[in-house]
Amino acid sequence: MNSKRIYKPQRISILSKEITKEIFKKRGFKEQKVLTNWKDIVGNEISSYTIPESLTQNKLLIVKCSSSHALEFQYAVPKIMERITLMMGYKAVMGIRIKQGIIENENKAVTIKKNTLSTKENKELNSLLSKVKNEKLKENLIRFAKSFFSEIK
Repeated sequence: MNSKRIYKPQRISILSKEITKEIFKKRGFKEQKVLTNWKDIVGNEISSYTIPESLTQNKLLIVKCSSSHALEFQYAVPKIMERITLMMGYKAVMGIRIKQGIIENENKAVTIKKNTLSTKENKELNSLLSKVKNEKLKENLIRFAKSFFSEIK
């Protein structure tokens, strides 16, 4: 008799459903699809400034939305409700209440990629600044010159 179990790889989404089921139920999400597929339901742009918070017993979806986009989101509510109904297969949401607040989103952050100077450019910069006696001033001028070689991603 072989007592070894053979484990097959499973998708992380299947494993996480069991772990998060109770947490979602406390928030009113008996069906996790609304939360886990929010980006697919509303699209990339709207998902960048909204996040679903809870679903009440009277099927009212509470969505946190950044204040500057609340009016735009309000116009998209009927379309979003229709998409949720199509995805769930039944009328899971009767209405959407907008709760304004701050939405933290890593996609909106601007990152600055700093380029390094080539050896030729570095020599040229050092030769130009060789006459500067003050070391602090020299360092600041080097940093200032290098800032022109940076790009915003």
